[in-house]
Amino acid sequence: MKIHLGIVLALRLDAVAPFSAPSRLGEARRQLLVWSTLEREIVLDDSPAFADGTPGSGTTLTTPEKSDDNRPPGERENDTFQCDPSVWRWRGFQSDELHTAAENLAQMTSIASRFVRKGPKAASYWARHAGRTSYFAANAALGTAASQLHSSLTGTAQSSPINNLNSDIASRLILEAFLSYEQDYAKIEGGEYSEPWDMKRGHRQSSPINVATQTSRFVSEAIGTLARRGRQAEEDKNTWITDKASPDLYPEYYRTAFHYQTDGWMSKRSADVYETSTETLFLGRQDCMQRTALQPLVDFSKGRDPKLGPLRVLEVACGTGRFMTFMRDNLPLNTECTAIDLSPYYLDAARENDEYWRKFRREEGMDGAIKPLRCVQSKAEELPFEDGSFDAVVCVYLYHELPRDIRAQVSSEMARVLGKDGILVFADSIQKGDRPILDSALGNFGNMNEPYYGDYINDDLPRHFFSAGLTPKTKTVCSTTKALTFQKE
Repeated sequence: MKIHLGIVLALRLDAVAPFSAPSRLGEARRQLLVWSTLEREIVLDDSPAFADGTPGSGTTLTTPEKSDDNRPPGERENDTFQCDPSVWRWRGFQSDELHTAAENLAQMTSIASRFVRKGPKAASYWARHAGRTSYFAANAALGTAASQLHSSLTGTAQSSPINNLNSDIASRLILEAFLSYEQDYAKIEGGEYSEPWDMKRGHRQSSPINVATQTSRFVSEAIGTLARRGRQAEEDKNTWITDKASPDLYPEYYRTAFHYQTDGWMSKRSADVYETSTETLFLGRQDCMQRTALQPLVDFSKGRDPKLGPLRVLEVACGTGRFMTFMRDNLPLNTECTAIDLSPYYLDAARENDEYWRKFRREEGMDGAIKPLRCVQSKAEELPFEDGSFDAVVCVYLYHELPRDIRAQVSSEMARVLGKDGILVFADSIQKGDRPILDSALGNFGNMNEPYYGDYINDDLPRHFFSAGLTPKTKTVCSTTKALTFQKE
């Protein structure tokens, strides 16, 4: 299941221990670290601070059977993968001193100017995505205001972290979204994948009715989520499958309301609000972060011999299927796509998203040989497919919600169903060592009922895949998401 990270405005700064920091940064840096960590945000400098020659870039090393390397996992794996320059740029952004709001705004202005200078296509991308950030920022403000009003009326008023959000921090959070867009557009401009299909004229997400509906759903969800986050009560972690009498299909680790969202993963209401909630959290850049997993898949497709037949792709833990539509929009039309998830409600959403994408393509005269998405309800650690059934396997935002032993099982299963010379693309949250500046506070996200996140950020993820017989290939970072690729040789 894709991650519903919660609502950033639910996270109280006063719940986090103070950080040690140089006196020049003081309390402002401490607040930024808390917000950056719990929202999982830190900003990438757009200046070429690092080059391809940085240690670890362009280098693939063998992995020892046993390692006494005590470096954090995110740093250690840089010696093993061929690292994209983004790994070093995101690692180095404002790592020594906090920029002021004026400096952040100047950089945002520079980004806008660069987009405009590139021409109408780039300017259109920029305008749509700047508007996207504005919309989701407004959602965050509305959700917080509604939650505060509800708390006051019910006599459970709580302070809001938005009161501690100064202009330096706010501008930096927006700057990160802008930098993510610039990174995404560089891939589009370079022909590595196409522009998002939801930018096209006539897409439903631009409909005023759809916008109003999604905002209404989000505000309603925010009231409940923030209240549960404030109470921190055990009963608020329960869902209807918490009952031990529920079917064995749902394992113990799954029987909780992750992030205090309504019904966890187990209701239509949860699935309906998921995409809006997560994009509100990230101020509109979640799609860009997920597309770090798109480029290696497209590259693999382009290098594959068409004589081998249609490309067979599996997405594990597909959630609402939104990322699947971006994959399908960039792969050959005859690609055979399968998606698995444990939630029947999210599978329904994935099926509906796929149907809408195919309808959209038919109206453009591009339906051709497109087959409907095959949706299967299944646990990731027990995939119901034969060995070597797929040419490519993709997994986005799953591992941080799994116990370590289950991560190992899922890795083994994905490797099993992957065919010879196939590619596995993994994307999830950064870990300790990916952003050293965040390491001391990264685990605080577990307070949003993320029971396995503290272990995830310390886990040696590549070793799960090495043990399953896969070879490490590339690493890319965008904001607080990293993508790792492996090959079955």
